[in-house]
Amino acid sequence: MNDWEYVGIPERDPDGTVRIRRPHIPPAPVRIERPVPIPWSVERQLARGRAYVAGVIGDSMQPTILDNDTIVVSTIRAPRHRDIVVVKGPHPVCGAIKGYVWRYYVDGDRIWLGKDNPRYSEPKSVAREEILGIITRVLPRTYRNEQENYVRIQQDRALLESLSAPVPPDLGFYRPRFLCELRTIFSIPDPELLDGRLPWGAFRARVLTNQEHVGITTKDTLTVDPAMESKVGRLVVECADDGAIILGILQRDGLGSGRPGKFFIETAERRVDITRKDGYPLYRTIAVIARIERHGVVVPPPQPAIVVSVRAERRRA
Repeated sequence: MNDWEYVGIPERDPDGTVRIRRPHIPPAPVRIERPVPIPWSVERQLARGRAYVAGVIGDSMQPTILDNDTIVVSTIRAPRHRDIVVVKGPHPVCGAIKGYVWRYYVDGDRIWLGKDNPRYSEPKSVAREEILGIITRVLPRTYRNEQENYVRIQQDRALLESLSAPVPPDLGFYRPRFLCELRTIFSIPDPELLDGRLPWGAFRARVLTNQEHVGITTKDTLTVDPAMESKVGRLVVECADDGAIILGILQRDGLGSGRPGKFFIETAERRVDITRKDGYPLYRTIAVIARIERHGVVVPPPQPAIVVSVRAERRRA
């Protein structure tokens, strides 16, 4: 369900039925496109008429594809299981677009579409003639667009105005203090910023120092989601009130028992308990590392180590 399903102004029909009038979002302004460098191998595909390139709007496919990335779409390849495809269809806010980006799934005779971002979990059926092409390559964005997060910003603005609350001038951007916290552990390239500010949403970055306890080096490209919520098993960045920041896999004592204990993270030097005995947090999650790319190859995020005690048993010969 959409987070904004029941956000709006209540109204009563003549028959007494109460309905929610959702806030109106005006059509998004036309995005100003800048030139994007295209590799020579892609240029050859375009010259042969076998592919086209397009810019992506929205976050429904993150962490695989981010807002304003450029995709290379093959028009000659047939879709296979777990391919990313472009499906035709207009958008109610963004206007005339070439199509939607989805993940293509096949299970026997059943074919359906899904999104990589868990916030968009509704599956969709599809007919073969609706598929416009197969995405064969993603070119990381070289700049941030001023119209990113347009729908989310307008939803927040409408909610604040309905509550007669002031609309902050930096709506759509993370606060400078939060950006400073992220920069204590990540090197954030200039293309991920907009006038020196970090827009909402995931971004690509690298760690400042090797994080050997989770197998991440300064050469790896990370997709970082500044999420304030996380769960056990995720690769997270935690920040304490005194500014101390740690990176590691979120774990918890006693998950296999009926009385789970404290949350903790194993660093290279020690175990760090991130909650007190009374359950209140000592640290807060400031980011989740959603994707790791090493030399152009996606690397699965590390998993928590599970220690199992095994008792030796004597067996009768």
